[in-house]
Amino acid sequence: MRGALHVLGTIVLVPYAALAAGFAMLDQAIARGSLGGFLVALLSHALWLIPWGLLGIIAAIALLATLGLSARLRWLGGACLGLIAASCVVVLLAVPNSKLGASELLFLLPCIVVMVFGAWLAVVEWRARR
Repeated sequence: MRGALHVLGTIVLVPYAALAAGFAMLDQAIARGSLGGFLVALLSHALWLIPWGLLGIIAAIALLATLGLSARLRWLGGACLGLIAASCVVVLLAVPNSKLGASELLFLLPCIVVMVFGAWLAVVEWRARR
């Protein structure tokens, strides 16, 4: 049951991670200061993503999901799930001009639930190993 919940948490986390990565890339491109720098930054990100980035991202998602299915490594999968979810929450809350209201918290609630579940899974599975 824990393995299936871990895979479900991984599936829930993917859109939040994509959104956080998009905001981080956009912030880096905007920091260039000019339209030419902005376009060059976006082009360099696209040139990196197209050949290897997408394959690496898919492999990382598959690896994270399989860590939760393995009974020996489930604690590591839970820790990774919790850390990735926590970093996504931090990046999405750090977006400038964003007010923290009820609708924003409702949007972030699944990611926060995955973060808490990942931390809980890591602690429970680590104690079970000992």
